[in-house]
Amino acid sequence: MSIKKILNYLLIYPHYKMNIFSGINSFEEIKNIYNKLNSINIVKGKDIEKYEIKLKNRLNSKSIYTFASGRMGFYAILKAINIQKGDEIIIPSYTCVVVPNAILYSDALPIYCDIKSDDFNIDISKIEALITPKTKVLYAQHTFGQMCDVEKIIQIAEKYNLLVVEDAALAFGAKIENKYAGTIGDFGYYSTDRSKVINTGLGGIVSVNTRKYVDAFNEYYDNVPFLDKSYTKKIANTFMFNLITLHPSFYWLGKFINITLSKLYLMTYFLDESLHNLKDIKSYPYPAKLSNILASIGISQIDHLDCNLSNRKRVVKFYNKILNIYSHKYIESNENIFLRYSFLVKNRDYWEKKFDSKIDLSIWFKSIASGKTGNFEEINYKIGMNNVSEYTCKHIFNLPTHNNIKPEKLEGLLNDLKNSGDIITRERVL
Repeated sequence: MSIKKILNYLLIYPHYKMNIFSGINSFEEIKNIYNKLNSINIVKGKDIEKYEIKLKNRLNSKSIYTFASGRMGFYAILKAINIQKGDEIIIPSYTCVVVPNAILYSDALPIYCDIKSDDFNIDISKIEALITPKTKVLYAQHTFGQMCDVEKIIQIAEKYNLLVVEDAALAFGAKIENKYAGTIGDFGYYSTDRSKVINTGLGGIVSVNTRKYVDAFNEYYDNVPFLDKSYTKKIANTFMFNLITLHPSFYWLGKFINITLSKLYLMTYFLDESLHNLKDIKSYPYPAKLSNILASIGISQIDHLDCNLSNRKRVVKFYNKILNIYSHKYIESNENIFLRYSFLVKNRDYWEKKFDSKIDLSIWFKSIASGKTGNFEEINYKIGMNNVSEYTCKHIFNLPTHNNIKPEKLEGLLNDLKNSGDIITRERVL
């Protein structure tokens, strides 16, 4: 990136500018991480066990495992169930590229199913037509924090003797009655990076929900390494930098600082989205376990989860009072935690630029397997396969809901959008 392009991010006056990145972490967590940076327990320690116990209690899951990222957790699931070369896994074609990547890393093939245009989840009516003798797994993704009909997916899986893996990366805390997203299928996994429901800097969680797979997963997990101390420190430092530079009060300058630190390799993320072969990942072990210092953030995050979810509903209600996209019943349901408030618009680029004075939206998902912008055959997808997904990529518009979002600052823009006639999504679709 050129210096001129970097400078374009630097605005000339201080103002409150919101963004997608987590507003649910506290400065107490920064203090805690800073104090532990030179601890002998930065990689391994008791906070991992404490965090996993809290997760078990919160999710009512008997078997919880923590990873350095959600995608690593998904890959570990595939390896633990002994997925073989040429096996097929049916996933929605509206997802993140790290999902087909993990499948390709295990030598299996992602098979893409179209989605519904109301909740952006997999179209269950189209799953059975994709099942072949090579199919091994049905993938139940809860898109944007709105739960798919995982029970119906399980019924199809039982009919064909398949496994169900839930992707609750965007839906931590959502539940049907007393069953949490991620604990209903045979396996579930979660992501806990800076753009997700809870943020541990980088991180992931796996819940093994079917007893007969616990021993196999234990055996696989025992051989998963930790990130080394140096890499762990870089992630911890990145977490602290992000909480300051990405806060809306400082984002007018912080985004510039963030990009600069990244260019100087002082900020660390897992940047494997463009890598479709596991052998190309050389900077860190894949998969890897969550480090102790990051688990300590998770403990705090679980303690404040109810407040986090309650605030998201408050923000969503503000958006919906103006835009009227979802029914009151749908919003109030515990099945939907709304990591993003999502709908379709005609002129997406225009409205994204219009909102940019107040908020950096970084809209999800703008392409098939978000993060992948071309050469889709590399992930076993051909343009034209799934029309609803491809249309959605061109028209999706979504708003974040975390604690640093002040929706009243967007009221004028929301009214302009409402009155423009550009909203495609039929009002109160659910």
